[in-house]
Amino acid sequence: MAKGFLFPLKDILLFWLIVFLLSGFSFSINDCFDQREDRFDKKKKNPIVSKEISFKKALIFSLLLAVFGLIFASFSGKEVFLLCLAGVILIFLYSSPPFRLKGKPPLDLITHGFFGGLLILFFPFLFFKTQLNSFHYLLFLSLFYFSAILELRNEYEDYEVDKRGGLKTTAHILDYKKTERILRYLAIFYSLFLLPIFYSLSQINFLFLFLILTILFFTLFLFFENHKLVKNYKLFDCYNFLAYSLILLANL
Repeated sequence: MAKGFLFPLKDILLFWLIVFLLSGFSFSINDCFDQREDRFDKKKKNPIVSKEISFKKALIFSLLLAVFGLIFASFSGKEVFLLCLAGVILIFLYSSPPFRLKGKPPLDLITHGFFGGLLILFFPFLFFKTQLNSFHYLLFLSLFYFSAILELRNEYEDYEVDKRGGLKTTAHILDYKKTERILRYLAIFYSLFLLPIFYSLSQINFLFLFLILTILFFTLFLFFENHKLVKNYKLFDCYNFLAYSLILLANL
């Protein structure tokens, strides 16, 4: 949608290099400071917990990813550099003590909404100098909302692990049952953030397809609530993927 494929190959490679480095930093720095919780999570393999790498080396590696990502971002101008710097700072504040925003409700949802949603989509538009309009802002808002839902869902799934690790999240403030209920409401209301996007496209065919998709999603989500695809929110993921695919197709 940002039409980055129209730019020289060196610009495209630079874009992806920055994305890989800063994405790597976000996951790596999170592993550095999630050791206490990850010890109780048998499904997750944290290389620091399993003694494959020391905390000091992992931290240095993480910071090097961020530094090199920012160096390459500086080649693309001040605005790109400042956005990447803001993202790095936000991710660091989210993961590391004494700030550790992931343990300070509701900042855990808000910060994840930014760096795990809005900024990811905003970055290519800024990098490839796309002229923004109301359509783009609606898109940013929907992705912020979706990313906040993802964070709450992660907290819901990691409820016991986080509790044993002493991490206090929004899910713990709400308690397990309330979080499950609120997640369902948030998932249903998500379509209200997508509808204005399709309306702004002024393409009746895609609006019609989105409405059919939404009706199908509501039917399955509300009346088959005990199905494993509904309970583990894979159905919600599919709905989101198909909705954004329609938006992408409408912009080709």
